[in-house]
Amino acid sequence: MAISKEHLNKLIQQLSEDDLPIAADFLEHLVSKSKDSHIPWDDEPTTKEDLEDIRRAKDAFKRGETIKLKDVIDDLLN
Repeated sequence: MAISKEHLNKLIQQLSEDDLPIAADFLEHLVSKSKDSHIPWDDEPTTKEDLEDIRRAKDAFKRGETIKLKDVIDDLLN
């Protein structure tokens, strides 16, 4: 089924303000996916060190040792 950009624009106009960030994120993902298609898939094997880092990160997450996204964004923008 062919969808025109005009039809997509009409759908976007009907979205609530709360839904706009979700739609924007999805559309940006689609656009960047096509731009990144020339980048080869990372096919390096996972090392023992990688697995240990992943385990430590999961353990830290379970203990609640996380950084809030809001704090990361604040740090990046300030």
